[in-house]
Amino acid sequence: MFDYSRAVRLQRELFKQVAASLSSPLVDASRVEYIAGVDASYTGGYSIGVAVLVEAGSLRVLEKTHALVKVHVPYIPGLLAFREAPGIIEALLKLRLKPSLLMVDGHGLTHPRGFGIASHIGLVLGVPSIGVAKSRLYGEVRVEGGVRYIYAHGLRAGAILEHRGGEVYVSVGYAITLDEALKIVMATLREHKLPEPIHLADAYSKELKRALKDKDD
Repeated sequence: MFDYSRAVRLQRELFKQVAASLSSPLVDASRVEYIAGVDASYTGGYSIGVAVLVEAGSLRVLEKTHALVKVHVPYIPGLLAFREAPGIIEALLKLRLKPSLLMVDGHGLTHPRGFGIASHIGLVLGVPSIGVAKSRLYGEVRVEGGVRYIYAHGLRAGAILEHRGGEVYVSVGYAITLDEALKIVMATLREHKLPEPIHLADAYSKELKRALKDKDD
């Protein structure tokens, strides 16, 4: 049985490790070689975790992997990572090439306990990560120098970008500064609402979900 209180305590403790990672970030945007976009979808009590590895710059797809994992955790707001991360992590571990950076459909530090799914996956794998979402989850918006930053837990944790008539919510995940995260996200925004690595991962997860449904029918 899923222990809600223990999960919340764990998030609060692990946030400290994520915050510490910001003092010695591992990423320089100009040196990122491979980016893995990740996402998950659900079918028949299973989570389909996917990873799509692209070449930074060209955004050419190099690899796609997925993992089908039985879901044991209910949907609980603020604890999404415990439900989605296992499948995504398994998919990432199947990649032949090691990503320089993870781009996650979700939040990182802009989370009630500073430990959203982007931070969770980045910390577990020891890979720098960025959270990118279509809506704000947590934090105070402050405009500074024409930029809308999101402050959370005493940190400049994220920012809001305008793209294709909508808003994109970027947050620090793990071992990356917000400035570097914003450079990378802006360089990967194309014709879709979210950055290309996440768009590709979302499309791949939906493709797999359809294929599994057709197989069952």
